[in-house]
Amino acid sequence: MKLVILDRDGVINRDLGTYVTRPADFEFTEGAIAAIARLTQAGLTLAIATNQAGIGRGYYSHQTLSGIHAHMLRQLRAGDGDIHRIVYCPSYDDKHPWRKPRAGMLTAIIDGFDADVADTVFIGDASRDMIAGFTAGCQLMMIANASGDGDYQQLPTEIKQQTRFFADLPSAVEDLLQ
Repeated sequence: MKLVILDRDGVINRDLGTYVTRPADFEFTEGAIAAIARLTQAGLTLAIATNQAGIGRGYYSHQTLSGIHAHMLRQLRAGDGDIHRIVYCPSYDDKHPWRKPRAGMLTAIIDGFDADVADTVFIGDASRDMIAGFTAGCQLMMIANASGDGDYQQLPTEIKQQTRFFADLPSAVEDLLQ
């Protein structure tokens, strides 16, 4: 089984530079619905690993986040895509084992699917994503964010050498499915 883990903010939905606190604020990145549909139709298992410190800071609740994710899943399923598991870290404590750049969420997803880490791809848009994916042992794909390739350029050399960089999620998916 090939497992693809995606970061959420900046990869699936536009990173607004603030917290997504209600479904109406959730706006897909261009081509994300179709890209996720392609992965789903290719028979890959898809999961999301997302930091959600807004919960820990009291900006929104677990229930609100569930509503945001239900809204996202309805739109993905309407476009023939799906996400098989969503894992999030509500803590803003950078030492929390699940908060990226730590690898706790990724290893929990990999273990939960009994997946082979060598067949697991992590797609993110920030250096903290790539550090978490590297630590977990995933194949790394990074997409441009608001700073372009700035986060990519800041990666430690060892991680940068193992990271494939793309303009957007559809480009990464195209490469992955070749």
